[in-house]
Amino acid sequence: MICSKEVTTKLKVKNICGTHMLTRNDGKLLHNVILTHWETSKSIEIDFANATIASVSFLDEAIGQLIIQFPRKDIASKLKLVRISQFDKKLLNDIAATRFRQIT
Repeated sequence: MICSKEVTTKLKVKNICGTHMLTRNDGKLLHNVILTHWETSKSIEIDFANATIASVSFLDEAIGQLIIQFPRKDIASKLKLVRISQFDKKLLNDIAATRFRQIT
C-alpha cells in the first residue's frame, strides 16, 4: 500500500481479505482499510485481481457503505476499481443505484 496526498493508494482485495470475500464482516475489513486512507490519499485504487466475488453482502459493506458516508462526486473522483469482473461490476452498479436512491 502507498499512501500520500500526491500518490494513489493501491489496495489489493486478496491481500486484505485473503479468500474471505463473502460476508459483511469480510467486506468491513476492506471498508475499514479504505477509510484509513480516504482523507490522506488523492485516489484509492482497489484491485480485485479479476476474481469473481458475487456477494452482495461483501460488496455492499466494502463499497456500498461509502455512498452513505461521502458525496457522490468524491467517490467518483477518488475511488478506482480495477480488474473487477463484469459480474461484480454489474452487481456493484445495482448496489450503488440502491444506495443513491436511499440517500436522496
